[in-house]
Amino acid sequence: MYALEDLITVAKRENNTKRKYLYVNPVQGKHIPVSPSASMRLFADLTEKIEERYQDEKLLLIGFAETATAIGASIAYGSDNVAYYMNTSREEISGAEYLFFTEAHSHATEQRLAVNGFDGILDQIDRIVFAEDEVTTGNTIENIIRLLRKRYPDRSLNFGIVSVLNSMSDERLAEFERQNIFCDFLYRIPFQFRIDSVEHHSYLKPQQDPIYETHTPVDTMKKSGYWNSRLLADVADIRARTDQFAKSVLSNQKNIENAGSILILGTEEFMFPGMMIGCEIEKRWPDKTVRFHATTRSPIEVSQDPDYMLHSRHPLASMYDNDRRTFIYNLERYDLVLIVTDAEVCRDGLDSLVAALEMHGNSNITLIQWGSFSNA
Repeated sequence: MYALEDLITVAKRENNTKRKYLYVNPVQGKHIPVSPSASMRLFADLTEKIEERYQDEKLLLIGFAETATAIGASIAYGSDNVAYYMNTSREEISGAEYLFFTEAHSHATEQRLAVNGFDGILDQIDRIVFAEDEVTTGNTIENIIRLLRKRYPDRSLNFGIVSVLNSMSDERLAEFERQNIFCDFLYRIPFQFRIDSVEHHSYLKPQQDPIYETHTPVDTMKKSGYWNSRLLADVADIRARTDQFAKSVLSNQKNIENAGSILILGTEEFMFPGMMIGCEIEKRWPDKTVRFHATTRSPIEVSQDPDYMLHSRHPLASMYDNDRRTFIYNLERYDLVLIVTDAEVCRDGLDSLVAALEMHGNSNITLIQWGSFSNA
């Protein structure tokens, strides 16, 4: 079990009048580079919560995009009673039928849940459980529960919530429990915990535009067997496909053996497969330094103050959409960088990420694509 101090730091959102702060978890593997096995140990603690609470129930687990996609997928991968998994998304998927909901405090408020396949499995499960990194009020989850009950009025739907942090009031928790909605978490924190700390730092003037000029050749590897976490999937199939993906990547990566330090980068919502690769590298080569984190839509201010966790930031074009701005934080130099994505890859997105890596001395970069477009 991790201590609370290991799991929470407060960062300042850029130009967000709705909520000026953001909780950044240094172990989660989103904004801050971390050992992937450290992230998995944290997620395993949440898996125990799920298995203890719902011992005799068969679950559909839904992770929240974008920060909790790895949390949700890891819980599903490691749990005996999660039968199906998917995550919410901000991406558009051809042929998907969506429920739309919002996150009032977010920089990108619109979320969507693809309900394709729900009619066929709702009678097979006992409960839908939502996985999050932090639950503040429960309003967003309450919103999506309302939409699901409205869409399936003839089904007796039960729900639950699991998260690393929870700052809901006693009254709010009791209100959820009266509806048979259990809220499990690793740590309870007061509402707006330590948010004033963001006023005590001096912030850097951030670079606003991506840089696209690159000089580093990028090896590209495409892998087959993809599962799209934005659509409902059987967990047994998820395990088999993810294991095969990681095995296939490592069997083709001869330069791993010669690299003392390795960075694995996920892209936005696509985190768990890259994290799994990192864990496998740590198992096979325990002497190597392996770090994982991911690009993100979140615009966060950075500071050189030693007690502030985010020290550098690069704006990027998205790998999924040239017109979308994303970010990468706390880049350093590594012997090898593996970019792991399910994007077809917009050229500006790849160039801007490679340019950011180059600025920190990275010159050995491989792009690993795992998507429905892959044919290897």
